[in-house]
Amino acid sequence: MINEEYQFHNLLSYRTLAHGISSKKFGSMKKNESDVDREKLATFAKSVGITDEIVCMRQIHSGNVRIVSNASDLRIPETDALITNKKHVPLAVMTADCLPLVFYDPKNEVMGVAHAGYKGLLNDVIAHTIQRFIADFSSDPQDIIVGIGPAIEMMCYEVNEERIAAFDKAFPTCKNSSAQIGGKYFLNLQEVAQQCLIKEGILKEHIEIKNICTKCDKNFFSYRRGDTFERFISVVSLV
Repeated sequence: MINEEYQFHNLLSYRTLAHGISSKKFGSMKKNESDVDREKLATFAKSVGITDEIVCMRQIHSGNVRIVSNASDLRIPETDALITNKKHVPLAVMTADCLPLVFYDPKNEVMGVAHAGYKGLLNDVIAHTIQRFIADFSSDPQDIIVGIGPAIEMMCYEVNEERIAAFDKAFPTCKNSSAQIGGKYFLNLQEVAQQCLIKEGILKEHIEIKNICTKCDKNFFSYRRGDTFERFISVVSLV
């Protein structure tokens, strides 16, 4: 943590990239259902070296991925992942328990973000994102660096048996993705995401998972802790 700004160690060494994850110190980045609080977002972004207008998403828990060529549309509709190779076109993802993912291919200078809650994982948002890196930018998955930001961790994420069954069906080879304790079921979103990334060719040593549980750590907003409207943000930019 640097002055309340959270960053990924595996991305800090790249001078071509600026990024950060906001905490509650900067307030909720969600203004209302149709807009982002641009003033708070700009204040936070400036603290991590980003001064350009930031492209966000109207997230719908889908597997949709959009390529961004400029900042003419500052909130892309109905998508849960963004990718660009353009400098000074920052991308952002808002979360409050779901996984925020940041991607960077330093060889081709391509970056992206994704929003992956349980619905997004079931809709293959991670696979679709990596596949677009490959198809649109000729990325080699082994070159891509990934950061998985603060999110609800397994022992705070109790779900019903039906959700566990849905994940077992969707990811039959995924190990350690859930636990059953005393008749209760718990889902490990981080482990599912990591194994999805590895399946798509991402090297395990290129994946950094922030071991910060949003429900436990009050520096972050958490839907399950009662922050049903508030969101924090993860932002990344080629500079």
